[in-house]
This record gives sequence, C-alpha cells and structure tokens, in this order.
Amino acid sequence: MPSTRRTLLRCVGATGASVALAGCSQLSRLRGPDEPPPSGVDRLPDPGNSARGATGDWSTFGCNAANTREVGDGEAPVDGVTERWRVEVPQFTHQAPVVAGGRVYQPDADTLRVLDAAEGTELWTVEGVGTVPLIWNDVAYVSTGAAIRALEADTGEQLWERELETPGRVTVPSTRAGEQLVCGAGERVVALEPDDGTIQWDREVFGQVQDHPAVFMVHWFVIATQAGMVYLLDRDGMGGRRWQLPAEPTAPPSADTDSVYVNCRNGTTYTLMGDGVGLSDSGINWRVDTGWADRGIAVADDLVLVANGQELQAVDTESGERHWEYDIGDWRHTAPAYGRDTVFVGGDRLHALDPTPGDSPGGGPAVRFEREFAGRVGPGPVLDDGTIYVVAQVDDETYALLALK
Repeated sequence: MPSTRRTLLRCVGATGASVALAGCSQLSRLRGPDEPPPSGVDRLPDPGNSARGATGDWSTFGCNAANTREVGDGEAPVDGVTERWRVEVPQFTHQAPVVAGGRVYQPDADTLRVLDAAEGTELWTVEGVGTVPLIWNDVAYVSTGAAIRALEADTGEQLWERELETPGRVTVPSTRAGEQLVCGAGERVVALEPDDGTIQWDREVFGQVQDHPAVFMVHWFVIATQAGMVYLLDRDGMGGRRWQLPAEPTAPPSADTDSVYVNCRNGTTYTLMGDGVGLSDSGINWRVDTGWADRGIAVADDLVLVANGQELQAVDTESGERHWEYDIGDWRHTAPAYGRDTVFVGGDRLHALDPTPGDSPGGGPAVRFEREFAGRVGPGPVLDDGTIYVVAQVDDETYALLALK
C-alpha cells in the first residue's frame, strides 16, 4: 500500500527488534512530539469517499462510513483541554456517543439521550434504543432491536419505522453517501430506502450480523457476523468475497483504501485484502496478536491503532509490523480517536499522543498532553468540531459525559 505519510525512518538495534523498539520509544520521549498541522482542512471529505468519512461529523460508531475513527475536519485539541460541560451518566454506560449537526447522541441503558453540543442541555430522548444511531442528513437512524426507526434529528419526531421479522437482532445501519441503509436482521443483511424504510434487497448470511458494517473501496459493504464470517456485498447485495475467521469479531470492521481490518476474540487483528491481493484471492494478508479491542480499532496515517484494555498498540497497515506499545492502564471500554496527527485514547486518564514523532512510527509515541480525572476514562473519546467527548469517572461514585476543548 503506498504511504500517504512519509518515507518511514526505522530504528535498527544490533541486539534485536525488542531492544530497538525500546530504544526508539525512549528517544521519542526525549525529543518530544512533532509540531501538529494547523487546525482544519481546505475542504471536507467527499461523503462518497468511504475511506475518509460519511459527513465530516462523528456521525456513526466508527466516526465515518469506513469506521476508521479518524475525523475528516482536521480539528482536534492538541495542546491540552478545558472542560466545557459535563452531564452525569450511569456507571454502567459502556458506549461512546456520536456527535453530528451540533447534537450529542448518548445511549444510557435502553434510552437514547440527545444533548446540545454547545451547552450539554438535553434536547430530547427516546426509550427502547440502547445503541448509538447513524446520523445522515439531519435524520437519526436507530435500532430498537426489532426494527429500524428514522427520527428527525432536531426534535426526535418519528419519520418512519420498519419492523424486520427475524429470530435475531436488528442492528444499527450503515450508509454510503445516503444511497441506502444496510443493516443486519438476525442472519440476514437488509438494505432499506432511507426516505421511507422500503426494503431494497435482503440476503442470507451465516451468523448473527454485527452492528455498523463498514464501507470499503466505495461500493462494498463489509459485513461481519458472530460466527466469524466476513462478507463483501455490493450495493445490490451481490457477494464479492467472504472469509471465515477463527473467532468472533470483537467490534465492527474498519477499512482504508486497500484493506479491511478485523479484531477477533482470540486476541488477533487480521487484515483482509491488502496490497497486491485481488478480489479473487480469499487469503489473509497479515495477522498480529494485539489482544481484544472491544470498542473498535482506528486506521489512520498508515497505522492500525488498537487499545486492548492494557495498552495502545500501533501496527503498520502494510506489513503488520508492530511499531510500538504504550501503557494506558487497565480499562477495556476505550478506543482510539485520531485527528491532527494525534491519537486520543482513554484508560487511566485521557492520553493525547503523537504516534510518529520525528516522522518515524518506530520511534513513537510521544506525549502531547494528558488529563487525569477521579478514575477511569472511557467510553470514547470521540472528536467533533475540535471538541473531545468522553465518559469519565469524575468522583468516587459519579460518572459523566464530558465535553473538552
């Protein structure tokens, strides 16, 4: 896969790779992080480009249509944060919000709360919805477990509901540029018309479909099931590829312009496709023992970033080489977010890291800033409009959704 980042500068140690890795990490912390790029971008990503984003907002579980967890607006606080507002949430809140159109969508148990992104005031709620929605064109598409429901984003008013008769669960949908909503209904994949929920096509697969399919190479939907199957389906539901992985995926797949990345419950991250692997080849390009990544993996700047409940790991997208590991503390409910050459992740605190100091991923990471709270940090963080949203323990028995900028 061609590098979009730079020519890689790698540390080489005479006594082995582990010594070289440690030496590079120590060097990066001595020299500090690189200067981040200016905030913002000249132009927001094209919604049809699956590798960059759905709308430019954090509009779905993995930020964008490809679940890369990289913001498309180029805005992120890299020099430290101050608290804008906080809203108390239950201690068992284990899902990060999505943020789009000036609204924050936070699931609490079986209730979806929608907050004003500027002030944290509650705008509306809907019961019977316990997962984050997909936001597209000011419509929130939610799953009730038995149906897909379209809600007006400003008021929560129901626009339509489509029940899908199935012995399994109806999942949160994905979209490519709003052409159709693709979701799971038990062991079926269903495509719906966004305007009224009309079924466009459905296809049977093996295993309960997981939430939030990824979009790959513009027109493929990446479908993962609890049986360890991964499918490529086109916009008409026709199959292009399938893989059988040895364990259930832990989270929705992610994709860049060349490959699909899946983390499984055997503690392994797999890349499917890859540079030089055509659609007719069903092999796995590489696999790395990274541990579980329950809340999703990030793919940005030629790195796969995995938070496994103990540490954050950076793996090269092309080779599968592990460039570095960074201790984040014992907390599984966090996943990396990426913006302005910075990876943000929770754990024992909020960490903001330069993953490639000195233009070398092998020498990373270097700390940009850290922010401590009363306890663990996560679910989240997620990024939108230069603000970090994260759930954190703020007192002995108090947890809150925080907006930090």
